[in-house]
Amino acid sequence: MKKLKIVFFFAIFVSVISFSFMLSGCASKNTKKILPAQVYYKKALYEAKNKNYSAAAKNFKSLITNYPSYRKTRKAELKLGDVYYLAGKYIEAGGAYTDFLVLHPRSKEAPFAMFYIGMSHYKRIMSVGRSQNQAKKAKIEFEKLISKYPYSKFSRKALKLIKIINIHLSKNTFFTGLYYFNAGMWKQAAYMFKIVLKQYKGYPIIPKDLYYIYMCYNNLKNKTEANEYKEILLSHFPKSIYTKKIA
Repeated sequence: MKKLKIVFFFAIFVSVISFSFMLSGCASKNTKKILPAQVYYKKALYEAKNKNYSAAAKNFKSLITNYPSYRKTRKAELKLGDVYYLAGKYIEAGGAYTDFLVLHPRSKEAPFAMFYIGMSHYKRIMSVGRSQNQAKKAKIEFEKLISKYPYSKFSRKALKLIKIINIHLSKNTFFTGLYYFNAGMWKQAAYMFKIVLKQYKGYPIIPKDLYYIYMCYNNLKNKTEANEYKEILLSHFPKSIYTKKIA
C-alpha cells in the first residue's frame, strides 16, 4: 500500500513538471523580442524608402506601441499615416493622421495632418451618379483646415481642391436632374437643376443647367418661367453652345 502511494505521488510530480515545461515552452514561443527604439525607427525608414510600406507601417507601429515616450515617436505617428497613404490604404491613413491630431493638436505638423485627412477622403471620391459621401467629407475636412490655418500652404492647396470637389458635386446633382428629365419628370428635374444653380454659381455647369431649366418649363408649357431662364442664359452666357440652341 505504501509503495502504491509513493508511485502515485511520483506520477503526479512527473506530470506537474512536464506540464510546467510545456507552459514555459509555449511562453517562449509566444514571447516576441522587443527591439531598441532606434532600430524600429531606422528599419521603418529603410522599408519606406524601398516602398515596402507594409513593413514600414509594422515597424512604426512597434515603435509607437513599445516606446510612447521615445523622442522620435511623434514623427513615427505622423509617418505611419504617410506610409499607409503611399500604400493606397486611405482609411488607415486617415485614422493615423486623426490619431496624431488627437495626441498633438498644437503641433506645427497639424495643418499637414489635417490636409491629409481630407486627402484620405478625396482619394476615395466615387464617380458621378454614385454616392458622394467621400467628396462631402473631404470638403468638410479641407474647410476645417482653411478655417483654422488660413495662411498655411496646405490651406491654399485645400482651396483648389474644394473647387474641384464642387465641380464634381455640381455634375453629380445635375446628373440627378438629368435622370428625372429623361424620365419626363419635368418638375422634379427643374427642382434638381435649381439646386445646382443655387449652390454652384460661377461653375462651368451653369450654362448647361440654365438650358435644362428652360427646357423643363418649356415642356411644362410654363412660358413665363421658361422665358425667365432663357433671358438669364442669353444675357450672362452669350457665347455658350447652350445659348445658341435657344437663341
